[in-house]
Amino acid sequence: MKQYAKIEKADIYALKIPFKMDFTHAMESRSFSDSLILKIEGQRKKGFGEAIVRDYVSGGIGKGDLLKNAKKIIARILEPLMGKDISWEEGKEHLDSLALESYELPLLCAVETALLDMFCNSSGEDIYGLLKKEPLKQAIRYGAILSMLSLSAAEHILDICKKVNIRSVRIKVGTDLDYNEEILKLSREKLGWDFDLRVDANASWSLEIALESLKICRKYGIFMVEEPFGRHREEIFFLLKDPESRDFQFVADESAVTVSDIETMVKNRSYHMINLRLSKNGGLLKVLKMAEIAEKGGLQYQIGCLVGETGILSASGRVAASILPKAVYVDGSYDNYLLSENITSENFSFGFGGVAEIIRGQGLGFTVDETRLGRLSIGKAQCLPKMVSEISLV
Repeated sequence: MKQYAKIEKADIYALKIPFKMDFTHAMESRSFSDSLILKIEGQRKKGFGEAIVRDYVSGGIGKGDLLKNAKKIIARILEPLMGKDISWEEGKEHLDSLALESYELPLLCAVETALLDMFCNSSGEDIYGLLKKEPLKQAIRYGAILSMLSLSAAEHILDICKKVNIRSVRIKVGTDLDYNEEILKLSREKLGWDFDLRVDANASWSLEIALESLKICRKYGIFMVEEPFGRHREEIFFLLKDPESRDFQFVADESAVTVSDIETMVKNRSYHMINLRLSKNGGLLKVLKMAEIAEKGGLQYQIGCLVGETGILSASGRVAASILPKAVYVDGSYDNYLLSENITSENFSFGFGGVAEIIRGQGLGFTVDETRLGRLSIGKAQCLPKMVSEISLV
């Protein structure tokens, strides 16, 4: 029997949750979570979703106030659904029909997640029951990310990785070849040669720097490089033809935003793997579709995250990883390791060895603490179809 829900109200919150440590890579440095949290409600049911907007990943959503611009996009996505009794199938069909720009995909992720959460709450099913997809993994093994730190700070993080047996580490590098050499040398010295190390350039390299960096990577037995150049850049084709790229695999992240991007990569063989991230790619269902296209086209995939994710995206990412067992790597669930506080009652941080169990029988797995949500927000806006609401401080 179909379950129906009605969206009568939608609010969006702008978070500012301090990190326990700054997170730095070649494109950005951050000291707090700036997620946007969507809350939809109707007929005493609620649903929550999360968006992380990064200009250098999927594009900016307009100049000026982030919250004001986000509420316009969300209101446009939600308008055909507001005030109607809809089934999940009807909601999904609407989301599938939308022709959105890449910069709107994070907001689509928030809407989709909130809808999934509301329908799970309405039906009493967990996410696997609602999607009619059984988890193919009962536990997920996560890797670590080493941001661009001083060598002494990096040494501390690497010591922790070794102590808790995190066997996979993604190392952020940039355009400073001396730093790239020093951090890779330190990583091998601290972890040894049996750890799985890869580097992420965050679209910062030129072709010349890429070729020199590959020499350094080869020296330390690292043969997987994520996003050397950026979206729609032709340098990747020259790099693939150069003898220096022999034995290397290249991962697309900022280059792999839309379904069309993945289809083009399959056709051109420009990358070996794609990094799927819920907020970047438009939510769980988009990620499942992209993984299917990649797999059929002979590309590998991994499931990543965006720095500052709260328990909402941590839980959703774990669902994705449990349905997609062929993910080579999984990043995320850094909740208590990075955030000073969280908005979910549950702690999704992984344990020893990077292992965390999936959650059954509880929607997507998260429960939002609305008191904390209000306290950790610096702004709130109503997402009404007619756009009559005004932003208010909370």
